[in-house]
Amino acid sequence: MKTHHWIVLAIAVLIGGAMLLWPKLQSRDIYADELTGTWRAEASSEAEYSWWMEYVFEDRTYTLTTDSAYSEEGTYTITERFLDGSLSVKKTFSDGSKEYEIIVVTTDDPDVIVIEGAQLKRVTE
Repeated sequence: MKTHHWIVLAIAVLIGGAMLLWPKLQSRDIYADELTGTWRAEASSEAEYSWWMEYVFEDRTYTLTTDSAYSEEGTYTITERFLDGSLSVKKTFSDGSKEYEIIVVTTDDPDVIVIEGAQLKRVTE
């Protein structure tokens, strides 16, 4: 083969490899650390009934526990960041059989987020 054939082949291999690797590089969850920690919400003292919920986010896994029998364990991926700082988060649970997209609204306070209308505060030991 002539030299220019080798050059064209090398360029084709580089472009093909880049096309295969690009989606994997772009799907990284670069915001995971913003949620890492324990977050808790509970009813205010004025509420008619008491309730609480707690999320624990760690290493792209999460656990949701509540005052009722409902709980979840699964994985999460932050899929999008909005201009206001809010996050779109995909939760996968029930052994991977269920997926649910939530919006996590961030606030000016880094220790307060809002999920599904509930204001959660970061739990510090």
